[in-house]
Amino acid sequence: MIDWKDVELSDKPAIEEKICASGCHGADYGFANLFIWRKAYMPKIAFCGSRLLVGMPQWNVYAYPKGDGDPVPSIELLLKEAHENGNNLRIRGLTDKTLEEFLPLYGDRFEIMEDRDNADYIYTSEKLCNLAGRHLSSKRNHIKHFERNGVWEFHKITADSCACVASCNDSAARGEYKISSIAEARAFVDEFYKEKDDPDLADEAVAIEELFENYDVLGCIGGLLYQNGVPVAFTAGTKLDNEVFDVHFEKALPGVEGAYTMVNREFARMIRAEMPEIVAFNREEDMGIEGLRKAKESYHPDILLMKYFAIEK
Repeated sequence: MIDWKDVELSDKPAIEEKICASGCHGADYGFANLFIWRKAYMPKIAFCGSRLLVGMPQWNVYAYPKGDGDPVPSIELLLKEAHENGNNLRIRGLTDKTLEEFLPLYGDRFEIMEDRDNADYIYTSEKLCNLAGRHLSSKRNHIKHFERNGVWEFHKITADSCACVASCNDSAARGEYKISSIAEARAFVDEFYKEKDDPDLADEAVAIEELFENYDVLGCIGGLLYQNGVPVAFTAGTKLDNEVFDVHFEKALPGVEGAYTMVNREFARMIRAEMPEIVAFNREEDMGIEGLRKAKESYHPDILLMKYFAIEK
């Protein structure tokens, strides 16, 4: 049996090394997501040579091993464990790239099924920062509406600022931002969930709190959007690999026209200013939610990173 362990903060360097080595920009098994969602999904991890194994053995679901080098030893380990538990192996999170590696080795033993609900939406930094072109004219109109409804500011969230103090910097064009604290961000998020009053969001609220509690250790960057001195939108994410930034959360008050579009653009601009090496943003999956799919598709993703299940015959 595989020697599984819980995800811990000390695993961050090793997991990130395997994610970068894989060359696949999928967000589902990035370290931050594994850690902040661990209470909801209870993922387990193990290492096999140069590969990271991620599994939810309690549900007989395993991720395609991340990393580089020969995948056969790690897949054989997964096969052995599934069979010892009386199951056929089910692997999730394959992409077109990993299928090219997997199919020549095991294609005759597995049925491949598309997992559209978990496909990642990836956009270039240039697109999200500039919203240029005819296809994004509606986004620019949303921003104009937002700007007409009052004075606005976008603040960077930091872990060490006091809740009552903001910096005097007002030069976002140079990559300098006013500061809001985690306490301010937490208060906004709490208010957002109170208004939603949706028990289905309980796990998400726990994940955001995990992000706040471990903000600096996770390497998190977040922002608060204000209109007329009142916070109206929140966003936060982490660097996924050397090229891609993962946007974990984006929340805006209902009824504030253009708030989602504005917080999206300003956050992209802030990340580009602070991390010029980032060339794209992974805004994660739509989970099959119709409204969320429509919103993500409206930005015309540069890559729809399709995911697949491989189910042993």
